[in-house]
Amino acid sequence: MSVTTIARRYADAVAEVAIAKNQVEQIESELQAFAHMVKSSRELHDVFASPIISNEQKSKVLAALVERTKPSQTTANLLRVMLNNYRLQHIEAVYEQFKRAMNERRGQVSAEITSAAPLTQADKDLLSRKLTEVTGKKVELTYKTDPEIIGGIITRIGSIAYDGSIRTQLQTVKQRLKSGGGI
Repeated sequence: MSVTTIARRYADAVAEVAIAKNQVEQIESELQAFAHMVKSSRELHDVFASPIISNEQKSKVLAALVERTKPSQTTANLLRVMLNNYRLQHIEAVYEQFKRAMNERRGQVSAEITSAAPLTQADKDLLSRKLTEVTGKKVELTYKTDPEIIGGIITRIGSIAYDGSIRTQLQTVKQRLKSGGGI
């Protein structure tokens, strides 16, 4: 079973509890903080992923983290269940799937825009309007820059990427010329 499938199951379960307890924002924030903590500390990730370290030792590490961060009971319970099922190293995937599940329930979609240079506010507003029209949902945009794409933008919505970069267009032209297809 893939990490995404496993993460989706945990995320959907905790989303139901979060909604029932009216703690969606709190749990989302706690999951984000814990996911960031595990992602930013290679040692912490390795402790939770290691088959050599006993579950008892991992449990002590988690208890110390829970004591220090003081998450809600719902989040603490999720972390303990994931630890007991040897899945805590995948907390970042669970957070991403939780965000996706909550966005779906809110009628929102997340999109990542990659451009060669930072976009102006006018460009961002235009992209937001166009993507809202295309998806029929409110779009939550995140932006990153990558000079390697030369120009244009790459838009990723979920698992679908729309690549309008000059780099890709040049690669396409190159392939056509190699195959004798012309431009």
